[in-house]
Amino acid sequence: MSELTYFERRKIQMEYAVPLIRDLQAILGEETILKALEERTRRQIETTPDGGQPDFSRMAEGTKVFAAGDALQYEVIAADNTAFDMNVHQCQYAEMMEALGGRDIGHHLVCNGDFAAAKRIGMRLDRTQTRMQGADYCDFRYRTSLSARD
Repeated sequence: MSELTYFERRKIQMEYAVPLIRDLQAILGEETILKALEERTRRQIETTPDGGQPDFSRMAEGTKVFAAGDALQYEVIAADNTAFDMNVHQCQYAEMMEALGGRDIGHHLVCNGDFAAAKRIGMRLDRTQTRMQGADYCDFRYRTSLSARD
């Protein structure tokens, strides 16, 4: 039996999470649940330990884990020992959330975890747009967590 890709594992999680969140929205109100999802992201980032010295040389290989099985089609536009920039042009995660009826909450459940993941490896992620939220591409800009904002 082959091992599941990261995308396949996320899909299994979202097949459970999206209906649960929809039920909670129906019971408690959409706004209450959206605020709870935003708060969860904030707490996740806040409680994630800083990862120390970032290793940008590993970013290209690491990205392949999330893109496995054609889950992402992306281009690396800059990569050196202080930065890793890429644009995602096709995103199966967004398409999956659309099929599950959860694209409007997908950035809370899928995309926003990228910020804590970056912090965990000693980086800061700056992103201004996502495919999940309707943009033409996701703009991932990784920097050292200590560097000043560009």
